[in-house]
Amino acid sequence: MYYQSQFTWEQASELVNNLILEVTLKHLSDAEVQVLRGSWEGKTYHAIASEYHLSRRRIEEIGEDLWNKLSNALGEQVRKTNFRQALQRQWEKSKRLISSTFVKPSPPQKEAAIKAIDLYQERFPIETLCYQYICQPGALLRIKAPLQMGKTELMSNVMHHAQQQGYRTVVLNLRYASKEDFSNLDRFLQWFITSIALELELLQQVEEYWNISHHNSKIKCRKCFERYLLPGDQPLAIALDEVGRLFPYQEIASEFLGMLRTWHEEAKTSELWAQLRLVKLHTEVYTHLNLNQSPFNAGYEIKLKDFNPQEVLSLALKYRLQWDNSQVEQLMAMVGGHPYLVVKALQMMAEQEMSLEQLLQTAPTVSSIYRNYLERLWQQLQFNFQLNQTFKTIILADAPLEFNSQLNLDEAVKLYDLGLVELQNNHAMPRYELYRQYFRKRLSAGSGN
Repeated sequence: MYYQSQFTWEQASELVNNLILEVTLKHLSDAEVQVLRGSWEGKTYHAIASEYHLSRRRIEEIGEDLWNKLSNALGEQVRKTNFRQALQRQWEKSKRLISSTFVKPSPPQKEAAIKAIDLYQERFPIETLCYQYICQPGALLRIKAPLQMGKTELMSNVMHHAQQQGYRTVVLNLRYASKEDFSNLDRFLQWFITSIALELELLQQVEEYWNISHHNSKIKCRKCFERYLLPGDQPLAIALDEVGRLFPYQEIASEFLGMLRTWHEEAKTSELWAQLRLVKLHTEVYTHLNLNQSPFNAGYEIKLKDFNPQEVLSLALKYRLQWDNSQVEQLMAMVGGHPYLVVKALQMMAEQEMSLEQLLQTAPTVSSIYRNYLERLWQQLQFNFQLNQTFKTIILADAPLEFNSQLNLDEAVKLYDLGLVELQNNHAMPRYELYRQYFRKRLSAGSGN
């Protein structure tokens, strides 16, 4: 095939980086590039791990996360066995689009300036508060926000600050846990403790203790922290990303989160446990959990909010857009201050020179620059019939809907936690005009059932 011989590793890596950037607003990490390159060359995970002096398990975790991101970006199931074919189809599609469409090239200097931009926008005083709190003995910091609001970026900054204070740090994403790891509490806690030990280069000691101890898994986990992980001159900061992955497993979630709360409480009287600093990221609080036994009403909670007009204007100027308050108001009238939606719009206007008028006209349509993001929200709603019906009621209403027999408060709160609706004065409404227009069209097309 004509494209087969021309689709090189360099083109593939650039394509993947652009796809991942679109979904996560972050470039490929060095480890992800290593896994991608090794997989491209047909190497096994074992061979990749040996080449880069990492454990096979770690390489498998990185690979699984990478394929999941690509699946979201491409809208199809991507795995190590089929990623090359999936990428080539996307590349061929892009080539056909480019050959049939005149695209005005961006000036080299402007392009270079845009690539140098840090996409993270501080939201004062959130960062300052987090930096102060993570330095307190026994800190438990909870970062809560809907999807793609900047939780992971804030967490990365907090952990970087902890590193600057000399702390030992571990970032553990629950997405790396396999389905088997969620099969029971013992299996999950073993995955949890060995994953942390691996990052701290204490895996051998922890595994040996785990295998010879006759205690239950919660006690073994506690003892591993007390014997191997917490002792030291510097505190240990652990960030747990995507904690919501636990919520479908109620028994594991209740036991594990209750255990974290106990550790946080013990830090008040124990110098050893005061060494532990925890950061938890989640989208919503699972309503079936006992909040008095879980960490969701303990510690310090940060709720990320939308960018305000001044922050949006600051971002626009970083993208070399000659904006004033008028353009900011027009954009925010459609997408509010949602970080991903705002940054995506600014990227498209700065790099591809799409006008604001064109963006606003196409935003709630099937040709939207947000189509993948909106589709993920749509698919998420399809897994919960009652939530879907409640959202449909709110979307189709011509005015903010009051809580009554037709609008259940609990369901509306869940939609609020997911970032889909706004709650004001006993009323619910779509959070953004983009959501109202897009989902109303989607429902009117007869695909909402």
